[in-house]
Amino acid sequence: MTSVKVWALLLLPLSLVSLGTADCPFPVFNGKNVVLSSESILKNSFPDNSEAFVECAKGYVREDGSTSITCLNGNWSPVNLICKKMDCGQPKPSPHMRYIISDGTLFGAYIKNECEMGYDLEGSSFRQCLVSGWSGKAKCLLTTCDLPDPVEHGKMVTPRDIPEFNDVITFSCDDNYILVGNGSITCGEYGDYSSPPPKCIVITTPTKASTTTNKATTMDITTASTRSHVITTPTKASTTTNKATATDMTTASTRSHGGLKEGHTTDSKSALSIPFLIKAAPPIIVALLIITGLFVVFLVYRQLKHKGSYNTGEELRTKEELLLNQSV
Repeated sequence: MTSVKVWALLLLPLSLVSLGTADCPFPVFNGKNVVLSSESILKNSFPDNSEAFVECAKGYVREDGSTSITCLNGNWSPVNLICKKMDCGQPKPSPHMRYIISDGTLFGAYIKNECEMGYDLEGSSFRQCLVSGWSGKAKCLLTTCDLPDPVEHGKMVTPRDIPEFNDVITFSCDDNYILVGNGSITCGEYGDYSSPPPKCIVITTPTKASTTTNKATTMDITTASTRSHVITTPTKASTTTNKATATDMTTASTRSHGGLKEGHTTDSKSALSIPFLIKAAPPIIVALLIITGLFVVFLVYRQLKHKGSYNTGEELRTKEELLLNQSV
């Protein structure tokens, strides 16, 4: 009995010591860029005086501090590890591409890709800084334009089968065709042309048939009128009237046109009608007026001359008869 009490007294301090130690809970890091290492995550318990290892979260790198914590009397020691965002740095240069960096190059930041004028972007226009670096891929390709349709009655010259940015396409037309529009067009930065393709339109020339007919008619009428003015008038001026003059001129016009068509008569009044005078050249009109005026003056003069001679003879006969009567 006594021996049992003695053993109980000896084990009492040991039990008190075991009651004073305790395991630490699973480490939790709120609001920090620190996480438990993969090795420590696999542990089921953390007894007193045990260590756990920590590391920076993804996208962060160690800047300073210890990577371990210690369990002391059921509590973890403070975390001294300091982590900062990783820096992706400048993206690798790409031909004909530029980058717009407005948020920096640290983890999580975005940059924008842009191509030079005349180039098209293939791929994402934005890239993000990730653990593995800049996300996505992009490149700039030279802008191309669709080949224009062939021009009817013309030719098209292109520097290559598929026109590219700033390529100039020239056009020309076949013989007897004229180009309507620009003779050349340029492939633009957005894949369109500087202007629509031109067209080739046939050249039309006026016919000379109407002009030749008018000249021939004018020459015929002028010849007829000239011939009508050289016809001699009968000596019986006292019986000559305007109707006779018109008849003579009509006859002359008929003779002058006989070489063109037999039996065709043309009245001088119709030949010298108002439409003809309007169409005839001014020198011809003036010449016709002068000749007509001289002809009329000549007729009046002859008529007056014949009338004077007739009256004078009649007066002489009257005087002779009076003298004979007086002598008888």
